[in-house]
Amino acid sequence: MLKAKRKEVGLSLRTCNNAFLGLFFCFLIAPVFGQKEDIHQKIDSLITMGIEKKAFPGAQILIYKKGQLALERSYGFHTYDSLVAVENHHLYDLASVTKILAGTLAFMKLYELVGIDLDSRVSDYIPLLKRGNKSKTTFRQVLSHGAGWLPYLSHQNTVFKKNKHFKARTLSPLKSKRFPFSLDDSLFVFKNYPKKILRRIRRTPVEAIGNYRYSGLWFFLLPQLVSKLSGKPFETFLNEEFYQPMDIERLGFLPHRYFPKSELVPTEVDSLFRKKLVHGWVHDEAAAMMGGVSGNAGLFGNARSILKLLLMLSSEGKLNGHVYLQPETIKLFTTKAYPNGSNRRGLGFDKPEQDATSSSSYPSEKSSLSSYGHSGFTGTLVWVDPQEECIFIFLSNRVYPSRKQHGIYDLNIRPQLLDLALEL
Repeated sequence: MLKAKRKEVGLSLRTCNNAFLGLFFCFLIAPVFGQKEDIHQKIDSLITMGIEKKAFPGAQILIYKKGQLALERSYGFHTYDSLVAVENHHLYDLASVTKILAGTLAFMKLYELVGIDLDSRVSDYIPLLKRGNKSKTTFRQVLSHGAGWLPYLSHQNTVFKKNKHFKARTLSPLKSKRFPFSLDDSLFVFKNYPKKILRRIRRTPVEAIGNYRYSGLWFFLLPQLVSKLSGKPFETFLNEEFYQPMDIERLGFLPHRYFPKSELVPTEVDSLFRKKLVHGWVHDEAAAMMGGVSGNAGLFGNARSILKLLLMLSSEGKLNGHVYLQPETIKLFTTKAYPNGSNRRGLGFDKPEQDATSSSSYPSEKSSLSSYGHSGFTGTLVWVDPQEECIFIFLSNRVYPSRKQHGIYDLNIRPQLLDLALEL
């Protein structure tokens, strides 16, 4: 849950107070610290190189290893003008990381509360899909990206007339009862447009069912499912079941409601749709046109807040004595949905690439097959490796000033950082 409150946590190293302990440190412990310091320097150098080569203007990284915080640092600035330095409490647009820290998380809780059969039809719960080519799609298929649904729909391309003005019942520069949902500071969405998005998703083609094809469309429908089964809005359900009891203060939707823009990292200078800097509003256009709250994208957060959710998942559903999910549920969703198939995905969660013939390793060379997580279009990656007892969080705005910036991929930055984290 987002709150306008800042907590600072410092780490300290106790020094030795006598000669014996001093010698013990020098001969036995110092080499270990020297090795860790060397890895820290490599991480610093890699991120600094990324900033210098304009892969991203700034970043946060957090590594939790073998039960302790091994590294938490911020680098660079919000933008390349170097006016606002990135600090650990600043919030980034998490993009598709929302799929696991909001969408999938909510579904996992419903799976336990309602007893959803993963091989039952989604249309049994969402009547919108009963008539059409998605009527037989199962939860297991959509969660593992094996349903054959299209990857994405660019709804923003449907709102303009030929004269570049907005079509009726799409967007307006004035907020009103007819246009109640904020797309950003000065654009508002027609009250029925989110429903139109869902109907448009229903009409999309289905191709090659069973093959792995990454799709975000199901995650736009998921909030409707949560609301129907829980009786609560998607955001409220997440806050009450997870974020509030975990005392998560800097993770949530629509962060401009709680924080000054100086604490929100800008995302992109949008030259195609909004014609302005996207700052404090979700970058994903479809999620923006859903009012900023979606199972596909929309979460903003800092690394320390994300850590709490990942600690809960890596601790078999427990955090600070409270049980949030059952161990069996976490194991089920973070394991390959089809163990004998070529689809590497879990249920909602991404998994390592297991194809030995692949020219590159995903998400990194050293990730174990038990690991899981998700990446985001804006330049984010969160990853949990149970075998190595490692939690890795990297946040950046690699799409600043434009999504055409591919340096984070060309320089292979995130995989290298994850490998270094696993070496700690």
